[in-house]
Amino acid sequence: MDAEAQTICVESGVQTPRRTSAKGLSCLTTYARGKEILILGPGSAGKTKFAQYLRLGALDPEGKREMTYYVTKSPGFAIGIGREGGLMLKVRRAVDTPGQVGPVQHAGLVSRRKPHAVIVMLDCSSAVSATVRWLRLFCSGLDTVLRRGSYAARRLKEIVVLLNKRDKISGRESAELRQAVRQVLNQHLSVALGVERARSIPILECVSVQTGRGTALIDGVIGQLAERLAR
Repeated sequence: MDAEAQTICVESGVQTPRRTSAKGLSCLTTYARGKEILILGPGSAGKTKFAQYLRLGALDPEGKREMTYYVTKSPGFAIGIGREGGLMLKVRRAVDTPGQVGPVQHAGLVSRRKPHAVIVMLDCSSAVSATVRWLRLFCSGLDTVLRRGSYAARRLKEIVVLLNKRDKISGRESAELRQAVRQVLNQHLSVALGVERARSIPILECVSVQTGRGTALIDGVIGQLAERLAR
């Protein structure tokens, strides 16, 4: 199955998330109960576009590119999933990061920011060898952070890997990349997280720009993130 056909084959029941900004008293409850989500990954992987869609529900056209030069923190917001917002994800802040600083520095951000969730954005259109090299260095650094037994390790509830720009590769290439990513996660995070938790890290496909296929992939990602953080 080619990339176009794969993109079409998305669960039809995916609900479009509904965003609300935090104001007044809800601002306080969102800060107190909300999750900090740290978005990491190499340069040009689509981190800023994903952060924008997560908060605002807006996707830029393909080809529009904005460089992120420093860590950017959003205000608090909430995302409702399903009918009448039955599942609610409260986000204290979504933190977007520049890819130019490198994978080891990104691992260090987990120690400094102490997020509840880490989203690792990878670029499907990049060479697999370069993507795997970046991920290996990041996971090695993250292993060091988590094995210190710090507050950052206790607070981190979820790690999610997103294979962004999924529409740029074939189904065979996607499977090969997914297998390579899974091997790195298992190899470098099984000690710090435990074997079962490392193996259960979701590897999800994503397209964070406007396409003719709609937003089902990226909405599915946000829905799964909400479900996992609500546990």
